[in-house]
Parts: sequence; C-alpha cells; structure tokens
Amino acid sequence: MLSLFLTLSVAAIVNGLPDVQVVPKVNSCSNYPFFRQMSSVAGPFTIFPDWTGTDIDGNRGTYVTLSDASVAAAWFGIASQKDVAVPRVQCQVFGSAEMLAMDLNGEYQPLSISEYFYPEYQGLVLVKNVPKGAPIEPHWHYYSNGTRMAGTFLGWNNFTTWAYLLDQTSNKYRIRLLTDSTQLYDTEFTGFLRVGDPSLSD
Repeated sequence: MLSLFLTLSVAAIVNGLPDVQVVPKVNSCSNYPFFRQMSSVAGPFTIFPDWTGTDIDGNRGTYVTLSDASVAAAWFGIASQKDVAVPRVQCQVFGSAEMLAMDLNGEYQPLSISEYFYPEYQGLVLVKNVPKGAPIEPHWHYYSNGTRMAGTFLGWNNFTTWAYLLDQTSNKYRIRLLTDSTQLYDTEFTGFLRVGDPSLSD
C-alpha cells in the first residue's frame, strides 16, 4: 500500500508526451482489438504502457491482490520486467454494459477506474471493484496533421494520460488516471496506456 504521506512535486502531466487530439470511441467491445462478432467478445489481449519514455514501454499488465476485499479483489498494474506471465484480459458483456475484464482465478472480473479519494486507491485500475467505479473507455489519438497514432488508448471521459509509480512492495507499477490534476507524486512519470499486443503496430 502506498503511504498516505507521499510528497507531491509540481510537474506538467503532459511532460514528454506528444501533442495529440483525443477522440473517445463508443464504449463497445467492437472498438477494441481482436473483436469476435459471433461472441461479441474482444480479445484476449494485453494492457501495456506507451510513450512513457522509459524502458517499461511495452511491458505487460499484471495485478496485485488486495487484502481488503471490501475495496476490490486486486489492483491492476504493469510488470517491471518484460516477458512475464500475464493475466488474460478481454472485453465482454456484464449485464447491460460492455467492459474490460481480467481472468482472476478462472473467472473474468470487471476492470474499472477507482473513484475512491484515498491517495492509495485514487484513480487506480481495480479488479472487481466493490463500489461502482468509472468505466475504462477506448480512445484514438490524432496528431495535429490529422494522422492517427497507432493503437487504441485507454482512459475515461477524454482523459488518457496515466501516472506510473513503482510499488516497492510488489515491484510492480501502479497506474492511475490523471484528470484535472497537474501534480505528480515524487518518482511518478507519465505515459499513455494501450490495449492490444505490444508486438503489433496497431
């Protein structure tokens, strides 16, 4: 768990990121890679960092189980090393909603963005979040010349910049969505978050 006393350092959240126009896509599985129309499921695929300017770009998603099941089953993050075993992620229907989901102990559980205001959970991607979280939505990025940046990018409500912070206990990177904040915790850095296959260009 992150300390409640993490210090803040003023930093532009777009530091090092290209200037792009963010275009939200309908939150439908058909807007994710590897969509299968017969089953209305997209995937399986992986979630990975992009444009962080660090060597974790292309590292695959992972998770850490939470001891407090009243909050969520786990938080979803990024492995600190490449070529590690990763959980299966796909987009599927839950009730009337189409959502990203992760295979946890043989059963797919929904992924959402934490709406907790506690520093250790705020903005994180949680697995089987007990209180309702914000949906993770697909977006496309366009350069100023109108060319689309390769990839489908994750975010919410037109926000697609994420903060990355190495969790010393698990040695995995926590990711939190940045919205209207222009401040980062010490040692955090920013980047985008893509879905698909890191070995493919789109």
